[in-house]
This record gives sequence, C-alpha cells and structure tokens, in this order.
Amino acid sequence: MESRILSSSSNSSHRSDGEGEHERFCYCGLPSPRRTSWSRMNPGRRFYGCARYREGSKCKYFKWIDAKFSDRATEVILDLLDGRRQPPSTFVDDLDDVDSKQVEASSANYLKNEVSKQAEVSSVNNYLLKNEVSRMKIERECYQMFIIVLFCYIAYLMIKCKALEDKKKFLQLS
Repeated sequence: MESRILSSSSNSSHRSDGEGEHERFCYCGLPSPRRTSWSRMNPGRRFYGCARYREGSKCKYFKWIDAKFSDRATEVILDLLDGRRQPPSTFVDDLDDVDSKQVEASSANYLKNEVSKQAEVSSVNNYLLKNEVSRMKIERECYQMFIIVLFCYIAYLMIKCKALEDKKKFLQLS
C-alpha cells in the first residue's frame, strides 16, 4: 500500500491507503469521519472533520487527506457534477451519508466503550467510597469509646479527690 505525507493549509497529515488507514479523533474526542468536499473550490477532495459539524459543533477539527487538485482536474470534476443534472447538495448528502453511517457505527462503538469504562470506574469508586465510609464509622466509634472512658476516668479521679478531701477533714477534726 502507498503511504505519503500530504499538507494542508495549516498542518500535515499522514495518510495510508486501504485498510491500514488510521482512525482519527476530533477535538470532541469522537472518531473523525472521512468526508469528501463538493465545494466549487475543492470538489472530490477528501478530508477529516468533526463528527458533529452538522450539529453546529464548535470543535472546528479539519484536516485535508488529499493534496489540492490541479485546476484541470477540478474543472473536469465540476463538469461531471454539473452533467448529473442533480442538485449538488443532494449528491453531496448522498456521498456524506456513506461516510456518516460508518462514523456513526464507529462513534457508537467508541461511546459504548467509554460508557463501559466509566461504569467500571464508577463501580470501583463506589467500592472505595463504601470502604472509606465503613472505616470512618469504625474510627468514629473508637473515638466515642475513648471519650466515654476518659469521662469515666475523670469522674473516678473527682470522686477519689473528694474522698481524700473528706478523709483529710476527718483527720483534722480528730
């Protein structure tokens, strides 16, 4: 398979043709779908973009896959598109839907994995919190017992002091 470096206006991206193509992620953390531009400036040129761009995402992830076509290639593609006698938006949507369905499946799997990871983390956190609460309850009971024992000892000392005082008074009277 052929592999090459292609540059966009701001970044370069690595592309490998065929099944060895790497999955890309946008700034939202979702798999970035491979789409094809059908604008008048870049017809047929493939790119990666945010999976939620149609929802008005503020992610703005964008990376060209293909180098800019020659003016002649662009002209031929536009002529072919115009020859279809079909509104470009319908044609574009049909082509985008193919990539979108692949991305939706990939996004669904990605989200399922993330949810299961979060569920595992949540169950571990719940276990740790329960252990911490149990430890704190035992610790509180120990402090309560210590306070009771300390109170009893202080009461004992007070009684003992009172008894010594009474004994001293008794001896002074005799």
